[in-house]
Amino acid sequence: MKIRKLLWTITIISIIVLGNGLTTKAIPNQINDDISPDLFHIGTVYLSINVSATEFNPAEFTVKESTTVNLTITSDDIGHSFEIIEYGINETIIANSTVNIEFVADILGTFDYISVNSTATGTMTVEDPYVPDLPRPEDITVLFDLSHNSNTTDIAIKYSAIANWTDENDFTLIVNEGDFFTIDTLRHITVLMILEPDENLTGPELDVVKDYINNGRSLFIAGSAATAVTNFNEITKPFGYQFDNATARYINTTLPATDGENNTLSSFFSTDFLDHPLINENQYVPLTDEITSKILYTGTQLEYNASWITGFSEESNLTNSDEIIDSYQLFYGNNTIYSDENGDTIYWKNESIYHNTSTTLIAAVETAFDARMIVIGSAEILNNTMVGRYEINEIFFQRALQWVGKMYAVLRHDNYYVSLYEIKIGDMINTSVSFYAQNNTVLADLNVTLRVWRASQISQSQYMTQVNNSYYEDLVNTSNIKKGIVSINIVAHKRGYGFNITEDTYLQVNPAQAIPFPVPILYIITFVITIGIGVLALVLFFIRVIRTPKTEEEVVEVEEAEEDIDLDEYEENTEPEET
Repeated sequence: MKIRKLLWTITIISIIVLGNGLTTKAIPNQINDDISPDLFHIGTVYLSINVSATEFNPAEFTVKESTTVNLTITSDDIGHSFEIIEYGINETIIANSTVNIEFVADILGTFDYISVNSTATGTMTVEDPYVPDLPRPEDITVLFDLSHNSNTTDIAIKYSAIANWTDENDFTLIVNEGDFFTIDTLRHITVLMILEPDENLTGPELDVVKDYINNGRSLFIAGSAATAVTNFNEITKPFGYQFDNATARYINTTLPATDGENNTLSSFFSTDFLDHPLINENQYVPLTDEITSKILYTGTQLEYNASWITGFSEESNLTNSDEIIDSYQLFYGNNTIYSDENGDTIYWKNESIYHNTSTTLIAAVETAFDARMIVIGSAEILNNTMVGRYEINEIFFQRALQWVGKMYAVLRHDNYYVSLYEIKIGDMINTSVSFYAQNNTVLADLNVTLRVWRASQISQSQYMTQVNNSYYEDLVNTSNIKKGIVSINIVAHKRGYGFNITEDTYLQVNPAQAIPFPVPILYIITFVITIGIGVLALVLFFIRVIRTPKTEEEVVEVEEAEEDIDLDEYEENTEPEET
């Protein structure tokens, strides 16, 4: 019985192992066939139209909503009118002359333009300005947190202007006045906005916010001197920054003070920005077309240290271009800015002037898991007085909110290709991919790396070569890759546009020597042994089944014979003796 069970167990295990080996295949790559988003322009579009008795040339044109349309209409023959009824446009054009009109395309739809002296008509189409597949304002939920301020009412009033702009521009705004951060609180939040926090996060709240960032959501946080002594630094420090209670001040004299004379200003304009789409992009921001050229800063600063950058991700073995966090100074002080450590508002000889990027005022963070962060040393630059008096500060806030909400400046990929799915060690694999911004714009200076993964570790990493425009390709040498299943993906990054990681493509890597059989010889041997064991097990099984009834009859006969013997002995022992 034990032998039979053992044979059956061996047979079943062998079949499972063999089946797994014979059915292991490379998973085919899925090429991204999505249509690339169209380019749109928010600004002024200049167009010329010629009109005659029989035609408009061009007979149609398309612009995006909110575009300023500057039209030059020329009569090629007689006098004409030019009308777009829905826009209230009705201009008269003298024969063989030109008229210029300008209007804002603020109504979506398709509209005819006509002339009373022309048999032709033309068509103007006004399209949605937002990039396809990227969020619109109504898709973005902003949680304005007041629960970590000791004076909730004052903070709500102090920053009501930017809160109102968020709400009035169709973002979904939620004001949190007292609830703790929980998984449910942040479940549907796109941007978590925290201004001047001066109360600590609880332990569970810290964990929830870390998970929130790891899950690819965004944080907009601006501090104060009080923030510097809270545990909010446990959120920002793993990304290279912590809040500092030192105030950034502008030196308005050429010589350091020797007698304690106040020689600094608490507010200063600066144009020392990093080259970044949040600052200089003028095509992808429907809500804010203005460019951020400078900002008025006042208040505390940030402390930066690259060695702090670890993040919260558990993904490891990523170095150089493969790093999963890009943390950088977006707005910084120059050689006229110093850090007032002692708070006396005076620049002394022994106090340091910070040059170039050493004084961090505003920071930005991007991660490979799609999170974005804006970290501001002083929330004061966004209070009602500042944004009301200085439009440039309000513009910065508007653009920053759209950037962390991922409404623009998003890196995409297309035409991802891997030439082989089953190879021998030493074979070359041809790979290629195209990267672009969300408007299909080619981006220079991308950092593109190909990674070969095995058992959740990177076994090979290499830079890819830019061929032209946004197209990259490279050959992968598999000489140093062990046999088995591996996967390939490509990661690209450009500062301000985030990271983009392609889908995994799985490959079956076989030994380098030629295999004479369609499947490895080991599988064939295993198959033969399995069949043999199975046949033997079946034979023993049927023999056992056939022999079982005979065995039962033999037992009965033996028992009857033993009973006869016992009866004879009994009769012999009980027979009376003869006298």
